[in-house]
Amino acid sequence: VTLTVIGILATLLLGYLNKAQNDIEKVIVETELNNFRLSLTEYWVNKSLKNQSIDSKALNNSNPMLLIAERPENYIGEFSEAPGSSKAVWYFDTTTKQLIYVFNDGHQASYRLSSTAGRALSLIHI
Repeated sequence: VTLTVIGILATLLLGYLNKAQNDIEKVIVETELNNFRLSLTEYWVNKSLKNQSIDSKALNNSNPMLLIAERPENYIGEFSEAPGSSKAVWYFDTTTKQLIYVFNDGHQASYRLSSTAGRALSLIHI
């Protein structure tokens, strides 16, 4: 009976730990996205202050990582299809023109660089 109770409690604990790990990963991704947005805003402000034009249409399909001064360590580059077994990584999909994050559990989140006339660049969730 004791072993059964311990087994059930251990199973519940592992489930909660897995959920907590997923929640932490989501917070980390959101923090990285906010850092990307801040870096893109800095890029836009620097261009604006120097009176350099920004081709919004060209940037809408470009890799935002190329505009950011410091890329995250888990950015693995540009690919035309999803990288094999990579988990917890960022990559730019050259086919869909989207920045993709692959979570540890395998699901993905897609983001696209967006700007409107006269406004700063931003990443939007698709």
